[in-house]
Amino acid sequence: MALLRIANLKKSYNITKTQKQDVLKGINIEFKSGNLVALVGESGCGKSTLINILGGLDNDYTGSVVIKGDYIRDFTEKQMDDYRKKRVGLIFQNYNLIPHMTILQNVEIAMSVSDIAKDVREKRGMSLLRLVGLADFSSKMPSQLSGGQKQRVAIARALANNPTILLADEPTGALDADSAAVIMQILKKIAQRGKLVIVVTHSEKVASYCNRIVRISDGVIVSDTEVEKVDVTVERDKEIKPRSMKSKDVAKLATKNVLENKSRNILVSIGLAIGMMAVLLILCLSSGLTSYVVSVYADDVSTLHVVAMKSSITSSDVSSVESWDSVESVIKTYIYSSSSTTLTYSFNNEYDEDAEEVDGTINKLSPYYEEEEFVPDLLYGSVEEGAVIINETFAEEIGGGTLIASVGQTLTITAGNMTGSFTVSGIYEDDLGEADEPNAYMSYDTLQTLSATSLESKANTLYVTATDITYVSGLVSDLETKSYTVYQEDDSSETILDYIDMGTMVLTIVGALSMVVSAIMIFIVLYISVSERMKEIGILRAIGARKADIRKMFMFEAGIIGIVGGLLSIVACVILSLVVDLICYYTIGYFVIAFNVLYYLGGLLVSILISVLAGIAPAMRAAELDPVEALRAE
Repeated sequence: MALLRIANLKKSYNITKTQKQDVLKGINIEFKSGNLVALVGESGCGKSTLINILGGLDNDYTGSVVIKGDYIRDFTEKQMDDYRKKRVGLIFQNYNLIPHMTILQNVEIAMSVSDIAKDVREKRGMSLLRLVGLADFSSKMPSQLSGGQKQRVAIARALANNPTILLADEPTGALDADSAAVIMQILKKIAQRGKLVIVVTHSEKVASYCNRIVRISDGVIVSDTEVEKVDVTVERDKEIKPRSMKSKDVAKLATKNVLENKSRNILVSIGLAIGMMAVLLILCLSSGLTSYVVSVYADDVSTLHVVAMKSSITSSDVSSVESWDSVESVIKTYIYSSSSTTLTYSFNNEYDEDAEEVDGTINKLSPYYEEEEFVPDLLYGSVEEGAVIINETFAEEIGGGTLIASVGQTLTITAGNMTGSFTVSGIYEDDLGEADEPNAYMSYDTLQTLSATSLESKANTLYVTATDITYVSGLVSDLETKSYTVYQEDDSSETILDYIDMGTMVLTIVGALSMVVSAIMIFIVLYISVSERMKEIGILRAIGARKADIRKMFMFEAGIIGIVGGLLSIVACVILSLVVDLICYYTIGYFVIAFNVLYYLGGLLVSILISVLAGIAPAMRAAELDPVEALRAE
């Protein structure tokens, strides 16, 4: 039974949109195992095209190619990869060795794409090098070998996965007579092991080594002569089941490729690192400055205070606010307001007996809590139980234009149906809303004397203390969302934090733009790499590497660039942070740049992500290269 059968095989190339050139015009032939066959013909007769089809590199033809009952043309892409990986081995005229790999590695690479274990690869690789007489050259590079030696390495690589068929395209075309004789003797031994070896040649001398000579002219077979039978002396080895290349092997291959052009790749990684370092420094500086502001304002409790008002506040409202992470404590209280309560005052100037009695309306009358530090900052006087403190606007009304003159005066205050007399003990700095209206504070107990009922029972105000100044802004927003009218005693820290956030955002955008430029650089470098390594890609595809393997290889290369760039950015960021922090510590006594491991890990992940995204298009292009065209690249 024939191992390989070809029936009515035709192949044409498009010269123009309307013109075709017929290369193969109906090939019909069968081949058996244990034969060394010469395909002889002049250049352009279709020999190499036939080999490309038999080797699974070209699937654009009509007719049929059948191996052991399987129609090659019906193979899926995966099956075709497996076919090239296991069932055929290709030997090229120009050797097609990967230049940055050793001789042994060039042989092993064919087994790597078949996921053969490392120890098996090494053992079989050395065995094949011994077969072709190059065991002592295993650690040499292709550039250190002669043409004949390179071709012997190519033969060893073609045999790596123990193929059924060996296809040699002009294997002696670039060799001298002695080297050609050695190569043909090796191929003859391989045929004697039970394999089908097909040699493309235009040399009658080379054809004389073969037991069968098939002559092709103008795309058709003109003669088929069996000269002698090959004495098969060795049983064919057990077939190796093809499997997908492991990701770790793809990663190793990618690492080797990156190291091959390490200078260029390091420069690209540095470009990426500069952008990421800038972003990391900005984020760490923002975090450090925020901590610095928090520490500076830590003792200024007024920056944490928020006053929230609405018409009626229930116990469930209080419980809800208390449950927030941003809240340290909550006081439920009542503030008299002229908008909802009759709130007036009157007094006789004790310093001027002839002065007329002064009266007017108070805008708000609020309780303070000394134990909770909800006490306004005083400009004059003091806080006393049973007394009242007033704001500057109020003091001007009763002081005759002199603020201090209001201190010590006695006010008669009416709140609804209740009236009481209170001494003005101080003037406070009013930072809350409506500071241009007369406002006043009393202690909670003093204010309670103006109410017939508990102030808490008719609460309309919450005094809320934030956990930290960084929570204040969010706390205000949350309270406003709950329909509270919100006032802050001191929002200076929030203003500073807003500036820090704004600066961080602007500088981060600038840093991100530099990373976009780095991504473009990575894209360009990988795209150039694809063009430079087209032949290598073609070799990998010819020995069975799948499109997915090629894609993964370039994606891994992009990822390695991203890892290096990310690590460099972290190291540079830490060093610069240490320098700046030391300078700041000895000048202002505080470290202004924070060291945040999460930022560093995030920066590393973003660097990798940017690199991988930049590598997608080059990786796709590399995977979609036509193997035949790629092998022709110089």
